Amino acid sequence: MLRPALLLALALLPSPDRRSSAYDEAVLRASLRQAADDSVASPGGRSILMTHGARAPRVLVMLHGFTDAPTQFFGLGMRFYEGGDNIYIPRLPHHAVRTGGVRALSRVRAEEMAAFGDSVVAEAAGLGDTIIVIGLSAGGAITGSIALTHPEVSRVVLIAPALAAGVISNDAGRTISLLASRLPAVTRTEGADSTGPDYAKGMNSRGLAQVLRLGQMVRDGADKSPPAVKRIAFLLNDRDRTVSDDVAMELARKWSSQGATVSAAFFGKSSRLPHNVMEEASHGGNPDIVYPVIEAIVLNGELPPQVRSESMQSSCGFWRCKLVKIAKVGLLAAL
Repeated sequence: MLRPALLLALALLPSPDRRSSAYDEAVLRASLRQAADDSVASPGGRSILMTHGARAPRVLVMLHGFTDAPTQFFGLGMRFYEGGDNIYIPRLPHHAVRTGGVRALSRVRAEEMAAFGDSVVAEAAGLGDTIIVIGLSAGGAITGSIALTHPEVSRVVLIAPALAAGVISNDAGRTISLLASRLPAVTRTEGADSTGPDYAKGMNSRGLAQVLRLGQMVRDGADKSPPAVKRIAFLLNDRDRTVSDDVAMELARKWSSQGATVSAAFFGKSSRLPHNVMEEASHGGNPDIVYPVIEAIVLNGELPPQVRSESMQSSCGFWRCKLVKIAKVGLLAAL
């Protein structure tokens, strides 16, 4: 019988199959997630995994928006897959379910979404050497949470992230979010769409409040420490009034001042895009405009002319900013 110390030593020996073992484990975990989806999800609502049969140089994780489903990113995922990437598009908690529809989204919780982000990154680590996470709206808030704590992720792309509500002030949005999280859910449903049974049309106040609460958690986390992910991109929409571009840019500048390499790009109003910029052309979107922009951001390419960018150059480095802040606090205390 082998002694425990010897067993431990054998377990720590390098294995030529370690990379393939990590890939097999990641595929198994994703398959288990899909099996769990199949017990509750609408047709087409299960998590999507597209691999080339082995660990790839790069894996892209794509996180869909509130009330939507993994199919939201299928078209974009196929473009990257055809370029050689492995693609993982998991179903967000309580989304795209067969029964309950929009009402089921009242079970969404901010902490659960953050934990969900942690779990999909752990799965993605076995699918590719370089991990890139892309998230839209609620998926953007989860992506922001990932940016705070996952140094193994190479880059994150936050598309119209649900960090705060649009139009209303930040304080008012925080108050409404707090009340909506505690009051009975208000649900607005719309007619079913036969072309997309996985998409829950409508709104759920409690679920939305929890998404915005996660956005606040991301912002609070940014106040405490710099992001673990060092390459961060924001893709915003000048025509969007659902979420706050101002709050997104405030976070972008903060992360830049903390030492991350941050970029920000904007779809102009002339692009006439909805909040859900991933929407198909038949539903008011324009993939011909949107997909090349995201590809350029991920691949470090040149942005198309219809997209403007904003420099995130900080006036001081992270530690210099910290010293300036400490000096100001000390001066105020002396007064």
